[in-house]
Amino acid sequence: MSRREGSRNISFRRSLRKRESQTGSGGVKISNSTNSSTDNSQSGCIIAVGGGEDKFKKKLILRRFFDEAGGLGSTIAVVPTASRSPGEIGAMYREIFGDFGASRVDVLNIDSRHDADSDEFVDAIRRSSGVFLTGGNQLRLTSILGGSRIADALRDRLNEGAPLAGTSAGASAMSTHMIVTGKTGLRVNRSMVEIAPGLGVITKLIIDQHFSQRERLGRLLTAVAYNPHLLGVGIDEDTAILYRHEGLLEVLGSGQVIVVDASHLTYSNIDRAGKTRPLTMAGVRLHVLTDGDKFSVEMRELTAHLAERVPKPD
Repeated sequence: MSRREGSRNISFRRSLRKRESQTGSGGVKISNSTNSSTDNSQSGCIIAVGGGEDKFKKKLILRRFFDEAGGLGSTIAVVPTASRSPGEIGAMYREIFGDFGASRVDVLNIDSRHDADSDEFVDAIRRSSGVFLTGGNQLRLTSILGGSRIADALRDRLNEGAPLAGTSAGASAMSTHMIVTGKTGLRVNRSMVEIAPGLGVITKLIIDQHFSQRERLGRLLTAVAYNPHLLGVGIDEDTAILYRHEGLLEVLGSGQVIVVDASHLTYSNIDRAGKTRPLTMAGVRLHVLTDGDKFSVEMRELTAHLAERVPKPD
């Protein structure tokens, strides 16, 4: 390594430590507001759902969000901004959370930048005990909410202890680096994925959804090739990750979560390959997680599995 390269690497590491000091160890964004708490026991959790969650039978993922929001008597804010049918989708979630026992369910039809700065909607977020972002188009969601008072209120409520959940587009939009669109399949090349700035609630993960159902491994591998610091998380339908400030990721639901760890990448040709040329990636680790698994984002390893906590039959 040349002296210039060594100096550049030291500067990069200093910059990285500075950015991480502004987040929790797991990369959950902490506001600089004096009203925000950085105490792990008080910070709320993030629940990112891969879409297609059960809404008609046991509703386990939605129930978990509701319980994290305080259970009976809670106040839920539903944000259907990403959806093409916000009225219909909002009414569905209002009925579900109402049936669970919420004392109030506010459906916030935030349809413009003006709406995203309105006192009415900001106040609804601030009085909620949990916020749920519906599916739809993540670019619509971020282009309306990004940099708004609503976005600030979401971070404040998270830091104050309220859970923030998002399904499908609502899950992808939480990351600082957001997958906007891409191609299906296993091929890995630069044309597979398009990335844009997200809401920045999560800083260390890049999330993809409907993962196995739409064969999105190739585009997630491509995404982490662009920046191996990011941990790629592909979430199946009716499956979710519950992500806490201390950096522990817990899997919920009936499907799988694929974790792509490129932090040990030894070689990649992404900087030289043409847009459609297949990429080389050496040293990538892949983890397949299921319901009950817990994964440390900081250590990048499995820390617990549901099977270990179930007594063996005699």
